[in-house]
Amino acid sequence: MIRYLILLSVLVFSTGRAAGEQAAPLKATAAATRDVDALVSKTHRASEKARERALSKMVSGNSYWPDGAWGETLWSLAALHLNEKTALANQRLLDRANEYIARQKPEAEEAPVPEASKGAPWAYFAIQDYVRILYLFGDGSPHFPGRLEAKTEAAMKEALWFWVKRDSKLANTTIKDLLHLLGTENHDLTRRPNHYLVASLLKDDRKFRDRPFDDGHTAAEHAAAYTEFFRAWPRMRARTGLWLELGSDTYQKYSWPALFNLHELAPDPLVRKRFGMLLDLALIEEAQISVRGRRGGGRSRAGFGEHSFDSYKNLLYGIGDSPRGASHSKVIETSKYQVPAAAVLLRERAFPAPEPFAIRNRVLGELELGEPDSDAGNRFAPDSALVNYAWRAPHYLLGSTLQNPALGMPGPEGGPPVLKYAGISIQNRWCGLLFDNPQEDKVSAVCSTIEKTQSGRPQHPFWSVQHENVMILQRITPRSLKHPMGSYSTGRVGIRFYGGKPQKTEEDGWIFADNGKAFIGIKFLDGGYTWNKEDNSAMPAEFNHASDTSRILLHAGDVSSHGSFEQFRQMVRANRLSVSSDKVAYESEPGGDHLVMFLYDSRAPENFKLPHINNQPVDLRPSNTYQSPYLNGAFGSDKFTVIVGPVKHTFDFASSP
Repeated sequence: MIRYLILLSVLVFSTGRAAGEQAAPLKATAAATRDVDALVSKTHRASEKARERALSKMVSGNSYWPDGAWGETLWSLAALHLNEKTALANQRLLDRANEYIARQKPEAEEAPVPEASKGAPWAYFAIQDYVRILYLFGDGSPHFPGRLEAKTEAAMKEALWFWVKRDSKLANTTIKDLLHLLGTENHDLTRRPNHYLVASLLKDDRKFRDRPFDDGHTAAEHAAAYTEFFRAWPRMRARTGLWLELGSDTYQKYSWPALFNLHELAPDPLVRKRFGMLLDLALIEEAQISVRGRRGGGRSRAGFGEHSFDSYKNLLYGIGDSPRGASHSKVIETSKYQVPAAAVLLRERAFPAPEPFAIRNRVLGELELGEPDSDAGNRFAPDSALVNYAWRAPHYLLGSTLQNPALGMPGPEGGPPVLKYAGISIQNRWCGLLFDNPQEDKVSAVCSTIEKTQSGRPQHPFWSVQHENVMILQRITPRSLKHPMGSYSTGRVGIRFYGGKPQKTEEDGWIFADNGKAFIGIKFLDGGYTWNKEDNSAMPAEFNHASDTSRILLHAGDVSSHGSFEQFRQMVRANRLSVSSDKVAYESEPGGDHLVMFLYDSRAPENFKLPHINNQPVDLRPSNTYQSPYLNGAFGSDKFTVIVGPVKHTFDFASSP
């Protein structure tokens, strides 16, 4: 957890203001310190109560969701944590484990059931919760020992033995494997952290400690190797950009429980410490780029709407009175971890921001040279050419992922170049604007939308350039065997208006929208547009699937920068805009910044040029991993600085316990 120091200088920070008011300067005084302490304590108490309500609601009935072993595992963790209905929880866990064990015996009539199937007693993704049960309630636990009956604990260990002996490989624990995923990111975090935790349990059990895993090594050897691996893992992620499935509304919920478990349950104190720092760092990064909990900026494997991960964050901040809790795991409800003070201040006090600012954070996603893109797993380059960019103004957040759509590497067997970004990085790209208006019931947005044309999510559907409050995006034509640098399952790319508050105005080929405080102008640059029947998505009016490279310009503003919606529209319509078949040039305001975007042709990627901002090419490998008024640190460094109002903290991932 972050321990904060009081700065001796005057810092921009807000306190006690009414909804919608801008932040005001606050001196680092004793009163300010007391105010911060009170707010953080209030948030932590609210979080504790929210977690308890969620657990109580689940345990109050004997029903659960999801159905089957998954739901039973979550229910049992909740019941044992509350010390209620423990006999029923033990029986459910025992029955499921024994059924699974029976199917693994050589004499079983049916073949062993793969651990990823519904036949596993934890149903795959709930293994985080299943292992947590053993660590929290098993005999000898430092937390709540004895709530698991001896026969239940023994059966759970036996079931996990059959899984871990097959799935864990010592060959996957070297330092060079820190950015080598076993499958996708969320699958990797479902597997390897539990390889470590299970091996660490089994090495001290006389029944299992001398049994070799399928790779010939013992539990003790696996546990020792994973200890070194997970000492280095959070350090690597902090230095290079945290996430691959960045802001995914589908997969974040599976990844984060691993961080909590390793922070609280890992036998090694350095692993626990570094994962605690990584949680703090990740939640601060999440808070600065979110509008009332809804993440903005560039995202992958993402859509828009209410996210399953939002409920996890609501628990951590004690937001709302609903006892629903997290959707797919009960790790957070049963955790003692509390969000750091800086994250609390960013979510509760720092926004709406008094002045606009940029967030430039590096993220992972580029494959190592020669590494094939495969569902079986990828090895990633630490120095990836990707930047998560956002412009945060007093009343909106506009963001996207900066990338090089033509970044390729040699294809297999001497074939044409293939894209150097992995599928989980370029899948369902999302960019757009979030309206930051605390008086609205829900977060409204104007964002990218992609028509799907085949099975599977769109891949590499568009690319974009952004500088401050201006963004231009371009659809990418489909890939083929001859030209594999194109898109997949990508139809028309357009703009969706999400939420009921923004009011639309159409004039001079522009679509303008405002919510009273923030404004946006959208222009389809290669012809007209058409609305869907719900009147909430604009798409190119003319479309040829094979050749469409339509480009869309987005320009944002608000009352702070442009005075009024009418003044904003007048300025945008008067700005210099030049559109040709291979280039777009736009001046953000009279005498302002100059953006030039060159067309990307997936059939000739070697001819592509990166976009220019004021005659300089966009830098996709900046010297900082994190850069904003609140969070900063150099690429490859172990130290990262956080300053939010009177809170100052330096993360040092090289430090020992």
